[in-house]
Amino acid sequence: MMFEYDEIKNQKNIAKHGISFTTAARVFFDYDRIEYYDKANSYEEDRYDTIGDTSAGAVNLESSNWEVSTAGNMKQSIGMINDILFVVYTERVTTDSAGKKVDVTRLISARLATNFERGIYYGKYE
Repeated sequence: MMFEYDEIKNQKNIAKHGISFTTAARVFFDYDRIEYYDKANSYEEDRYDTIGDTSAGAVNLESSNWEVSTAGNMKQSIGMINDILFVVYTERVTTDSAGKKVDVTRLISARLATNFERGIYYGKYE
């Protein structure tokens, strides 16, 4: 699984929510995460929201040749292990340096889940 994000947006997200996109990428390794299509915010591109746990373990991902950072160096993560996060992302297809098409998850926003969102994650609400 490959991730990308804009480093300026990452720094703004850390300042606003205290969560780095490197930490946010960990929710995609939570097999119990909840994902849904964000119809209200998908006017320029398809956006998705996910609620998941960051305790899925360390992530070691390849870096890309993009001008944005890729999530992969978990030593630089900001946030706590076992946090339940709400993450906004989009899916893209890009071409790697060898000319091969690669699916990329572009992280847009990440924050701690609200109490209601935690309730959804733990099955209290449907």
